[in-house]
Amino acid sequence: MAAEHQNWKMTISRLKADRRRLLLHLSQWQRACGVYFHPSFICIVLYRVSRHFFQTGHPLLARLIGQFNQVLTGADISPASDIGEGFVVLTPPGAAIYGKAGRNLTVMPCAGIGGEIGRREDVGGGPGHPVLGDDVILEPHCGVLGPVKVGNRVRIGAVVVVTHDVPDDTIVEGPMPRLVTRRHSA
Repeated sequence: MAAEHQNWKMTISRLKADRRRLLLHLSQWQRACGVYFHPSFICIVLYRVSRHFFQTGHPLLARLIGQFNQVLTGADISPASDIGEGFVVLTPPGAAIYGKAGRNLTVMPCAGIGGEIGRREDVGGGPGHPVLGDDVILEPHCGVLGPVKVGNRVRIGAVVVVTHDVPDDTIVEGPMPRLVTRRHSA
């Protein structure tokens, strides 16, 4: 995965953008309690620090911080994942991120991106992992799996699994629910 080298200055700059976006999503009461102690912000700080160490040639330390993030906040965000500034994980427990995403990625409860068994091509997010554009929103319990590209300004609806490329400016919604009638055995 070819990415630009991330120094501390860039890490801090991305954290500031992440904090600004998180403040837009928090209620007045949550902002008054302090964004620095909010699980969503702690999750992003630990990811950014682990990412920094991953890029500076300290993969063991990066993975240790990533594991600590998973234990503390419940979010599984790989240090190898390259996420642009403005990253927000609204409810960290259950979030899983393995791949690449542009600016302003919003991850809602139990949503994530990652690889798919048997598909190892590299579309830019690493072997078998997806690439998301800017301003992508992952609604609750949705996922983007495998080596797929998701365009800019895409909203992936709740409980939807994306396994194919998605163009820019698209809303991906789940199929219409259908009722299945059970047969009673006599």
